[in-house]
Amino acid sequence: FLLLLVCLACAFVLGLVIKHFKITFLHEAGAALLMGMGVGLALWAANTSGSVTEWVDFNEEIFFFLLLPPIIFESGFSLSTRDFFNNFGGICALAFGGTLISTAVIGLCVWIFGAIGLITYLPFLHSLVFGALVSATDPVTVLALFQELGVNIDLYSLVFGESVLNDAVAIVTYRALINFHQDGVSFVSLITAIAFFGYIFVGSVLVGTFFAVATTIFFKLIGGPLLASHTHIEASLVMIAPYCAYTAAESVSLSGIVAILFCGIVMAHYTRPNLSPESQKNTKEIFKTLATLAETFVFIYMGVAMFLENQAWKSIPFAIVALLACMGGRACNIFPLTKKINAWRSPGRQIPENHVHMLWICGLRGAIAFALASSTIRDLGVESGRVIRTATLMIIIFTVLTIGGACSYLVDRLDL
Repeated sequence: FLLLLVCLACAFVLGLVIKHFKITFLHEAGAALLMGMGVGLALWAANTSGSVTEWVDFNEEIFFFLLLPPIIFESGFSLSTRDFFNNFGGICALAFGGTLISTAVIGLCVWIFGAIGLITYLPFLHSLVFGALVSATDPVTVLALFQELGVNIDLYSLVFGESVLNDAVAIVTYRALINFHQDGVSFVSLITAIAFFGYIFVGSVLVGTFFAVATTIFFKLIGGPLLASHTHIEASLVMIAPYCAYTAAESVSLSGIVAILFCGIVMAHYTRPNLSPESQKNTKEIFKTLATLAETFVFIYMGVAMFLENQAWKSIPFAIVALLACMGGRACNIFPLTKKINAWRSPGRQIPENHVHMLWICGLRGAIAFALASSTIRDLGVESGRVIRTATLMIIIFTVLTIGGACSYLVDRLDL
């Protein structure tokens, strides 16, 4: 625990140094990842006893119930709903259509290359599961840079909105495919998987929306006058609502992540205006702080896990092919779908070519992909799970450090 606190503190200090000296090739997420890798390598080289390195063992409950909820909720709660809904059609096309196209392209690529013996072989359904989880994007670095440079608001909204909904779609696709895997492949199970996808997504959205609306009604009719002089209680109640949505969704076998995301989006639009000015400011800062702590920890953890978890190093060729497939899969969805979006839009609302190229570049991977990859050891078995986890971790490290580090140059190059 002490090691975790020291790493977190050092990561934040390093982030401040990076901002102060305006270092463009490294960012906070990349710095946390490198710090974790340094700690992991040092402990591995020191041949540290297992008791000291137990904290890197993946704990799904901590990850899914403690770390991911604040990250996902804050992304919804900090959303500019006006800009989000102005680009809602394009965001949905990229998030739903794009994720499914990417899943198919990546899954087929790794399966075909494995079948002909060039990389580690995964069964077809396992390959699709890998395609689904690694399609979850996390352009946190790009978005931070966009905010600093003040890039076009429509581009920011498309990248942010697509990444937020994309995570939800990737999670639900993963769960539907795992259900498919457990039931066996047949026409009936295919229909069941499609229905399961719709049930989880729609049901989770409804649960999240219900708690957000209930919270809004409470503050509008009761809480506002009653809590006007008790802003700490007001802020506390706002913090409880998303976790209620999360646990309620999980308790009925829906997706807590999807529920808490839409709870955040609806609360940002309806609940926040009914809070006192002080609570509006406090809740925004509190959720931002919790999300930053959780996200920084996740990147440190991923860096440490690279050396201290039992990796399948034989899957390096698999990871290289998968990385190329990720880039190809994103190209296969971004370029055709943006053409379709432009065909629907009026001339003044077209997505420019330089924005399209930046959308393609923004496909960094992060926390969601790693969490789902770690879950495959339980869902698909140790052999496939270890290959998937190692490959996913390598893809995350590469995209965060190289593509994320090059973003400042690319923004200038594309004249954004």
